[in-house]
Amino acid sequence: MEQNNNTSPERSIIKDDEIDLIALAHTIWDSRRTICYAVAVAIIIGLLVALLSPEKYSASATILPQTEGKNNLGGLGSLGGLASMAGINLNSVMGGGSGIQPDLYPRVIQSYPFLNDLVHHPFDYEEETEPVSIYDKMLKDTVPGFGASLVKYTIRLPWTIKNAIFSKKEELSPGIENPGASEIKRMSEEEKEIFESMMEKITVEVDDETGLATISAEMEEPLLAAQVAQETVELLQKYIIAYKTRQARNNLEFIEARYNEKKAEFEAARAAFFNYRDRNRNVIQERTDMRYQELSDAYNLASQVYQSLAEQREQAEIAVKQDTPAFSIIEPVKVPLEKSAPKRTLIMVVSVFLGGFIGLGIIFGRMVWRKVKKAW
Repeated sequence: MEQNNNTSPERSIIKDDEIDLIALAHTIWDSRRTICYAVAVAIIIGLLVALLSPEKYSASATILPQTEGKNNLGGLGSLGGLASMAGINLNSVMGGGSGIQPDLYPRVIQSYPFLNDLVHHPFDYEEETEPVSIYDKMLKDTVPGFGASLVKYTIRLPWTIKNAIFSKKEELSPGIENPGASEIKRMSEEEKEIFESMMEKITVEVDDETGLATISAEMEEPLLAAQVAQETVELLQKYIIAYKTRQARNNLEFIEARYNEKKAEFEAARAAFFNYRDRNRNVIQERTDMRYQELSDAYNLASQVYQSLAEQREQAEIAVKQDTPAFSIIEPVKVPLEKSAPKRTLIMVVSVFLGGFIGLGIIFGRMVWRKVKKAW
């Protein structure tokens, strides 16, 4: 009877508010089978996860965006330095930082327009003979089978009817105009799932000290990962340039519209003036001189306005080029040679430790349960 008490896991581990390490070690050793079983189960589960998880490849690029407003801040001397130490961005206050800052790049790539352009861009797949967009590829790979249809029309029948009714109510008649509808985006469930999946696969990390932005894409194929990373870099540059040069481009479009109008007026006034002068070259009359002077004044005025708008047009084009930010590719995109996931060795190591912790938890849980049961 005394031997059973010595080998039972109910030894007193805590004595006088202190932990008896020898009793704790004996308790763990006596219940070593539980730990072994837990570790074995965790290893089996980890092995299944490591073998059944899809392989993924990661491709990345490192870019150095053009820093905005540093010249303005440097020109302020000590005032600019004191403002930076106080956390105040004088460039934004003084209008020097009108572009998208690098720390906002993650928000840009998670926006609806950006993801919509990315998922509808055609890419090369190993299984496809022609380029296919990510949106079409994901829809093709997630076609519901018999099991999904069975669940949809049995267990989820009320929700299926509800979605069908409300989706019909939300649809607009083709003959009814909906002002402002083009500004409001309506996202379907398929688009939502695809966009959320792409948010997890594309990441942007910005180093605050160096200003370098690393754009990474993790996909199921190495070439696809490189293509998505490259397209993400190009789209990001396109969005940043469009945002930064928006005001200058609007000004250029306005000046070009006025330039084209005045160009037509100038050509009409010039043609009328020279035609009249050719027809009345040898005619000497006061009336003729008055008409000649009127056409000459109209031609000179149109010429001056036209020349002025031409100069403004050139200045506007220069302003667009000046506002266009430059990007330096520090590390270009390369096709990955090794997969980034799953990390089978790490999975197995974590499984062993997790199994051990679970086994210990079971042992101490049993001890607590026995004491509670005995006290009850």
